[in-house]
Amino acid sequence: MQPRVLVGAFAIEANTFSPGATTLEDFRSQVFAIGADVSPDTLGELSAAWRVLAEAGCEIVPSVAAWSAPRQPLTLECLDEIVRLACAPADDTIDGVYFMLHGAAVAHGEDDPEGRLLAALRARVRRGTPIAISLDCHGNLTDAMVGAVDAVSVYRTCPHIDTDRTGAAAATMLADALAGRTRPVLAAASRPMVTPPQLHDNDAEPFRSLMALSAELERDGVLATGLLLVQPWIDVPGLSWKSVATADGSLEAARRAAEQLAEAAWQERAGFMVGRRPPIGDALAEALAGPAPFVVADAGDATNGGAIGDSTELLRATLRHEPLPSVLLSITAPEAARAAHHAGIGARIGVALGDGAAGAYNERVELDVDVRSLSDGALVYTHPVNAGYRGMAGATALLCHGSLAIVAHERSVGVIDPAIYLAAGADPRAFDVVQAKSHISYRAGFEPITPRSVVADTGGPTTGDLSLLDYRKRPRPLFPFELT
Repeated sequence: MQPRVLVGAFAIEANTFSPGATTLEDFRSQVFAIGADVSPDTLGELSAAWRVLAEAGCEIVPSVAAWSAPRQPLTLECLDEIVRLACAPADDTIDGVYFMLHGAAVAHGEDDPEGRLLAALRARVRRGTPIAISLDCHGNLTDAMVGAVDAVSVYRTCPHIDTDRTGAAAATMLADALAGRTRPVLAAASRPMVTPPQLHDNDAEPFRSLMALSAELERDGVLATGLLLVQPWIDVPGLSWKSVATADGSLEAARRAAEQLAEAAWQERAGFMVGRRPPIGDALAEALAGPAPFVVADAGDATNGGAIGDSTELLRATLRHEPLPSVLLSITAPEAARAAHHAGIGARIGVALGDGAAGAYNERVELDVDVRSLSDGALVYTHPVNAGYRGMAGATALLCHGSLAIVAHERSVGVIDPAIYLAAGADPRAFDVVQAKSHISYRAGFEPITPRSVVADTGGPTTGDLSLLDYRKRPRPLFPFELT
């Protein structure tokens, strides 16, 4: 008799310093499927896990696949519905569960959405039913999550290019458990530290060596290990780095591996606090020195970290430069985008971009622009992690002010690849400078256009200077704040 395996996905990286909320409609405008509409081609890790489980002879029972680009915390109503849909097919006929998660979701009124979802699934299936999950290495692993699952796999790359490996690893552990070949047990360890993500990078130390250690520890009955560096822009009680290990039957072996990985990370903590992020003016000057095209990544307004994309720092630096350079940038500016749609292609209009006070990262800028193109903002990401995922920027307009081109759009979208520019009809290769909104991940997305880039030290909800953030819930003491 085929084992029946419930599969699903719930993936969003929240930013509690970004104002507003993520609703179910935000998921529906991106990747959202229920029951039979969930397919093997829906999402990266889910697709890889599905393939492994099908090849192992399992009957796949799909529940929900809900993915959003990083955004503000969910509404509680949105979380309630996703949990309900995830659990709907779960009953005592289910033999195993696989779920693709990010791990850094937050909802208004709930600090641990993944823990809540997994606990609900655990309560619905038979006692002893194995549950396996896959996580982003920037996930926030909680006690509730660890207590609800049997096996965990974690990304080992940043930019994240091992999503298939991660999904397949979780599914393999689940399939082996269902076949009676292994008995997965789980342990986790923690260290009181959080760091900016500028060196969460496979091309840099100490990240590279720590991820190599994670792979090395998978021996002598240890099935999987993972280091979770947690994204720092969530203010939650358990904010800290975690490690996790899944072993075959030996809880002690899992504990040893998790502890060794956590301690190695703790010893390297100072190495994650260095790095180069020039001020925006210096970053722009470096980019203009070429050769073109050259990417300027906006650290403080990283939409792949949950910022809403409304920074005007690069815009203002460009306008200060003489002569005006050839720059292509993106900004979430609903009123400007709608005004352009009302005026039509070819119109010259005045727009306001950003709504912050003087000196704020999103300081208001008033500008006369020509409307060059209009679109509904439907886009398809090309980044290796999210290739084929849909996004919806809403009303989108390509606005030109001399050699400066601004893609203004209603809704926040990822700027880790050229998708938003292509959706607006702009060719990034035609500009000297192109804006990205990310610390690390943008490199894989923009590599087909150019390998040349610099990360600018800008302000905003994803700033690399964590001391600027108004944490209220985080643990104390915590490195690099109270601990050194």
